[in-house]
Amino acid sequence: MLDLIGSILPQRQKTDWSSSVEAIRGGAAFLAQGASYSYLRARTLLAGPRLFQDEGFGFALTICKWETFAVAAQDLILMIEAEVRPHLPEDPKLRARGLAELYRAVLDAEEMPAHRAEQGWADLIEEFDRRLQVYMDKPPLKPDAISIATALRLLDHAPIEDSVREADKMMVVNNVAFRFIDYQATLRKRIDLVAFAGQLSDRMVAVP
Repeated sequence: MLDLIGSILPQRQKTDWSSSVEAIRGGAAFLAQGASYSYLRARTLLAGPRLFQDEGFGFALTICKWETFAVAAQDLILMIEAEVRPHLPEDPKLRARGLAELYRAVLDAEEMPAHRAEQGWADLIEEFDRRLQVYMDKPPLKPDAISIATALRLLDHAPIEDSVREADKMMVVNNVAFRFIDYQATLRKRIDLVAFAGQLSDRMVAVP
């Protein structure tokens, strides 16, 4: 997750499955780390340099980044699906099955964080499965509506007081939405989304 340079360097547009998985993984890591750091630096102001060197604060920030990453990956997948839905099967159950497989592939491409060593990603996989049941039956949402989940997860795990958490909600939601919209342009440059939709469609209709 710390190796983010490859996520922001210009690259030739890819069409294969593994490159698309990596673009989502790298994007989720980039978005989670950037949003977490920028928010907490802005919130802590002059106390930031001292807090960022504090072991307890640093551990809490690490958990915040990882938990935000897992939901950012969900949101990026939903954002891609919303854009390429015309190229995917009409059956919402088939689309959900393919996107669930994609999410598992993205998580498998990342190291397991220390705080999840025992439980793994199971609860987040189940969470995404539940989201898919709802999202696939509705018209596609725009990135700023999808990314609210990432913003709220960041706030849930940010090492701040609850009163501050509530007061900052709209600021964080708007900041995260801007980052997702910006990364959407990067995804379009890195992935041939129509070609990738064809691969997704094949996996969605394949017999499990």
